[in-house]
Amino acid sequence: MRYEWIDEYLMGKPGVTKDLQESWNWRRYHIGGKMFTAICLDGENKPYYINLKLEPAEGESYRA
Repeated sequence: MRYEWIDEYLMGKPGVTKDLQESWNWRRYHIGGKMFTAICLDGENKPYYINLKLEPAEGESYRA
């Protein structure tokens, strides 16, 4: 994985699990069964897009 530090950082948090959504080629990170990060992989399994979940109010602030 190109950004190994991201995987190391996320997996270092308590209770985090990860899986691969093969149909979308996304590496997904969960806490308590809820996804909070998805790293989208290209055809060569290299990350090209990262999706982070956050609180709606915080998201509005970033989008503004």
